[in-house]
Amino acid sequence: MNLVGKTFRVIANSKGGTINSKTTMTFVSESSPLVGAYSGGTIDSGSVIARRTGELTIEMLYHCLTVTGELQAGRASGKFETDADGQLRMHLDWQWLTGDQAKGQSEWMLEA
Repeated sequence: MNLVGKTFRVIANSKGGTINSKTTMTFVSESSPLVGAYSGGTIDSGSVIARRTGELTIEMLYHCLTVTGELQAGRASGKFETDADGQLRMHLDWQWLTGDQAKGQSEWMLEA
């Protein structure tokens, strides 16, 4: 699956996460490493670097600057799947590497 140019929007996130429904992530490189950028809502600017662990799975590191000026960083494992309506979704199990090191899950949907 080629992710270059695909933009995902947050549709769910665990308590302790910073992103919200106004946050989007766009992948800009498919080669190793997989690279993306995210912003919107509570995020001023963020970057992702990831590697594929399977055809539909990735391992990533991310960091961001929030709109309140806080620097944050974390890691996640991700899985892509197509739902019953044919929509591509990305599920992330994440953990902060900064702050309280909370863990959680987020769900993202490919924007049309």
